[in-house]
Amino acid sequence: MVRMPDDIADRTPYQNILYEKDPEDNRLARITLNQPERMNALSYDMLMDIRHALIQAERDTEVKVIIIKGAGRTFGTGYDLGTRPRFTEGITPLMADEDHIRYYHQGVWFTIWNLQKPVIAQVHGYALAGASELAMMCDITIIADDAVTGYPPTRTFSVPDLFYWPWLCGLKKAKYLSMSGGPITGKEAAEIGLATMSVPADKLEETVTLVAKRMAMIPSELLFLNKFACNKSMEIMGMRVAMEFTGKLHDLSHTFDATNEFFQISKEKGLRAALEWRDNKFGDDYRALKRMATEEGTQFRFPQALSMSEVREALEKYEAERKKQG
Repeated sequence: MVRMPDDIADRTPYQNILYEKDPEDNRLARITLNQPERMNALSYDMLMDIRHALIQAERDTEVKVIIIKGAGRTFGTGYDLGTRPRFTEGITPLMADEDHIRYYHQGVWFTIWNLQKPVIAQVHGYALAGASELAMMCDITIIADDAVTGYPPTRTFSVPDLFYWPWLCGLKKAKYLSMSGGPITGKEAAEIGLATMSVPADKLEETVTLVAKRMAMIPSELLFLNKFACNKSMEIMGMRVAMEFTGKLHDLSHTFDATNEFFQISKEKGLRAALEWRDNKFGDDYRALKRMATEEGTQFRFPQALSMSEVREALEKYEAERKKQG
């Protein structure tokens, strides 16, 4: 039995994830986001399950490497945008906002960052918004070539609560991805440094297991010290402080008119209608890119999305309507 810290509430049996040690190799632990019918949307409960499972794996003396993956056809489509009464009752709105960023979001991501053991993200399908934060905050990110990742909320209502782009792919790519909200393929993510590597979708599981087993051959102390050296180098350059600060910008961005309009549409017509209002003017480019990457491949120049006819047609339609309105 794993000895957990006294201040960590027991969340087992998990309701939102699967946690298992590899039956053939107990050095590997897998955490599977297990809400496939909801595209593995990250609810507060799921995030707390993930955090608990990470700490459990860290304190298990048999486990050397942790893998995070998604059940069903996608890694994850972002945060659960539903109401959270159980987590906000009895506290002030200011405290609820602070909990939202510091505890339920950044607190989980920096648990991965601070963990003594390496964490590998195994990404297929989509890794959008909050799920992209989860994937990119892992120590190693292995993504399918035809997966699609990005942060579409930057188009309407949100600065990411974990602004990872400048630290992983450089300033110019960071500005393009954050200010356009555009999608990229897994292959593109690896080429610009957001992912460690990309592989064909049918080789993803095999490659992740191979990498995990090779890392498990290394003494745990050295795995930790090399991870610690990488992380501290980034922190000395200001990464952690910058990410914590942009969490405040995330809160501020929720006060704008576009944000209110998105959530008003969601309230009146449902979330799907709000997402269509946000995405259709861009040619529904996330779905279109996933379709293109699957059917036509990923050999196009960065950003591949600009090669799609859907993008140009949607822009022409938007421009025609804008001119008509004067």
